[in-house]
Amino acid sequence: MIAEKAILNAGFDKTVQATIISCVDPSIGKYKVRYQDGYWYAFSNNIDLTYSNGSNVYVLIPNGNMSNIKTIIGAVNQLGINYVSITEGGFEYATIGNDVL
Repeated sequence: MIAEKAILNAGFDKTVQATIISCVDPSIGKYKVRYQDGYWYAFSNNIDLTYSNGSNVYVLIPNGNMSNIKTIIGAVNQLGINYVSITEGGFEYATIGNDVL
């Protein structure tokens, strides 16, 4: 029960696919994006990249909290449809079987 409560209350980053609506401020990489039926602002993690209106992008939502500043990680067509963000600290695991990481 204690572990279940801790898991339910833990904050996890969430990565979603969103659509670029417009570039609001290219000098800081600020974009208006659409996710499901909502619109909000997200910032590119690389201001040297520009995204076209209508582009599908991955957006990181820290702690799954929509009131946090959201970050555009990259375009879906560049990172792939099954993109998985790297965990904090650089730990990565590769699936090598049905039950082994």
